[in-house]
Amino acid sequence: MSPEARHVIILVEGQGLPLAVVRLTGAVEEAFTHDLRWEPSDLLGRVPSEPDWTVREVGVSDANGFLVEMIRTIRSRDHESELTDYKYYASFKDALGVLDLDTADRLLRRPEGGVEEEYAGHRTWERSEKLHRIDSGLDKQEEYVALSLVEAAHVKKLIDAQWDRACTHHVVLVDKRPVAVVTQVAKDPDSELAFTGDPEPQPSRLLAQATREPRMDAVRTSMATAVETMARLSLRWRTEARAGETAGYAVFHQLTDVLDVDSAYDVVPEAQGEFAVPLNASEKARLTARLHLRNARREAQPIDGHFYFAVFEQLHEVMDLDNARSLLRVDGAQQWETLRQEGQWLPASKPRKLHTLPLTNSGLDRVTRQVQRLTR
Repeated sequence: MSPEARHVIILVEGQGLPLAVVRLTGAVEEAFTHDLRWEPSDLLGRVPSEPDWTVREVGVSDANGFLVEMIRTIRSRDHESELTDYKYYASFKDALGVLDLDTADRLLRRPEGGVEEEYAGHRTWERSEKLHRIDSGLDKQEEYVALSLVEAAHVKKLIDAQWDRACTHHVVLVDKRPVAVVTQVAKDPDSELAFTGDPEPQPSRLLAQATREPRMDAVRTSMATAVETMARLSLRWRTEARAGETAGYAVFHQLTDVLDVDSAYDVVPEAQGEFAVPLNASEKARLTARLHLRNARREAQPIDGHFYFAVFEQLHEVMDLDNARSLLRVDGAQQWETLRQEGQWLPASKPRKLHTLPLTNSGLDRVTRQVQRLTR
């Protein structure tokens, strides 16, 4: 914001968020409203005719703080849904970055509960603690906001474009057989990172080694070809690494999906189709539970004006409704409640980090009985 401008917030009685932050630059009035953008405004002229409105002039720092609070709160309300496959977020090095998604530092997602993952480019995701660090105050200057699915796809493209623009990609071959994809920051020859199929890329010196070893070669390639090669390496690595401990197979729609195991559309006992990768017992249990949650979310329907959710302590518990520890519901106004006892619902917070499973009518009856047994 311009330090020469005056800043006024408009408050509405009984509402936690300001109606708007108004910026006055000379005779020009602009307002940042719940539409989350600056627009020409006449709000200050309407104040005398609105008895529930009050105004307060604030400094630039406080005005910025109100902007960030509005954006984060409204985005949370609009995009943190218990009915989507993932909750997506963009994080920013500076809190005011939330005004422009194109300045996002990271793309993050929560597939279930408090688990968070960061997009690492090249169709891959890795475990993260960034949301936790911001929430707990460890990264004090940073901020994050919830994203829609369309916005998450946009930020993902931005991150891939950064990898493509700032890095070179190479396929390393031994006896003409691909063994690794190496990504190197163009301005830093020592930044080599090699993907061999293992989910965790490792620092390497493969490009230099390829110039010395007669059986080796390194071919610079496009990012699209690099990603496809990574997927084939992942298929090979998983087939070899899970030999003897295969408990089932994850099945995917296309080759590059295998780089994100969570994008599987089914778990089956025997390999089927072209794109199936073996899973060990723990991987199978986790992915089966996640797919169970995902399918329930996609099929969820309101019951008497509410969506109902069983709450579990652990991911694997969602496979059996008798493991439910509590029962939540939410109405169209996004008011959350928890069941205290039969017919008695108490206000509750949005379950941002809980394991929640949407319920059908029959499931609701079963979980209601289970929760009532626990609260007696």
